[in-house]
Amino acid sequence: MKNIVVDFFNKFYWRQHPEAALRYLPVVSQIRKSKLQDSKILEIGSGSLGISPYLKKKIDAIDVDFSGPQTDLITKVKGEAWNLPFRKNAYDVSISVDVLEHIPPNLREQTIYEMLRVTKQLAIVVVPSGDDSEKQDKKLQAKWNHIFKEKNQFLEEHVKNGLPTSEEILVYVDKSLRKLKKTARTKSYANLNLTVRSILMNTWITKNKFKYYLYLKGYLLLIPILKFCNFGKTYRRVFVIEFGSSK
Repeated sequence: MKNIVVDFFNKFYWRQHPEAALRYLPVVSQIRKSKLQDSKILEIGSGSLGISPYLKKKIDAIDVDFSGPQTDLITKVKGEAWNLPFRKNAYDVSISVDVLEHIPPNLREQTIYEMLRVTKQLAIVVVPSGDDSEKQDKKLQAKWNHIFKEKNQFLEEHVKNGLPTSEEILVYVDKSLRKLKKTARTKSYANLNLTVRSILMNTWITKNKFKYYLYLKGYLLLIPILKFCNFGKTYRRVFVIEFGSSK
């Protein structure tokens, strides 16, 4: 029975976990909607897997650390998000998913600039945003430290750096486009209801193996429902920048 369950999740949910799925699936949807799934794509701050379990195509990826589960679907480039080693308009699509909150506030505008500089058609920024999201991260950080008696790097960076506001992101995008003499249409929408995220994350922060497996695999079966939970107060926003002509 155990082998059947493992084979099922490996076949249909390879390397996926629910919170990552809920932030990546809107990106996949936008790329396909723009008919750019076969174009040249860059992920900034991908880690070892990034969007690969959800997009299932080869992309380039830049990060400072690629430790963790490996895949042949990404070509790894070591580097920093605010100093991309690529020429202008090198990629048709660039994406940054839950990365800006790990970057010091004084480097976020430069990170957006670099992202838009190397992108020709479509840029997508997914980022936790707002005071309510910050408060939730602080509660989760406290719970993690209490249960495990050690710090979690990602939660620590969320709290230390603070989360950007939607207004800040829009200003960074506008200023960057002006500097680059590019034109683009920018839109944004909410992602992941805060209460739903709280349930997911509190199931993740546990020493109980059953609860942890429920988070890691069981919730994946609910993704077709959970992906519509973008109402009310939400944890993050998705910013879509679609380019027009550029000089």
